[in-house]
Amino acid sequence: MKKTNGLIITIIVLILVVTSIFLLFRQANKDFKKANVLESKITAVFECPNDKSIAAVFYPSNHSVNIVLSDGRKLSLPQTISASGARYANSDESFVFWNKGNTAFIEEGNTTTYQDCVDNSIKT
Repeated sequence: MKKTNGLIITIIVLILVVTSIFLLFRQANKDFKKANVLESKITAVFECPNDKSIAAVFYPSNHSVNIVLSDGRKLSLPQTISASGARYANSDESFVFWNKGNTAFIEEGNTTTYQDCVDNSIKT
């Protein structure tokens, strides 16, 4: 009887250990997938007329873009509402970066300062 009880306890402990390991690996896999989604980014370099360019790093998970302009300015912009394409703007909307497919342009105030910009590495 003692051997049977010991065997049953050993089997129960083994089942608990295996189940715990399975659950830990399952959670670790979920965390890894979540981290990869959060770290995902898309990079593009839009070439514009007049030797201008816009280097952009899009962060789909948090709906934002970091851009570096050929004049040296660096901006981080949240995505805003747009009927077509993607629109990113600063808080007072004095600076707006528009992107659709492999094209982009920038409006500052009522003036388009970067226009007809294209990234030929992006396939639409």
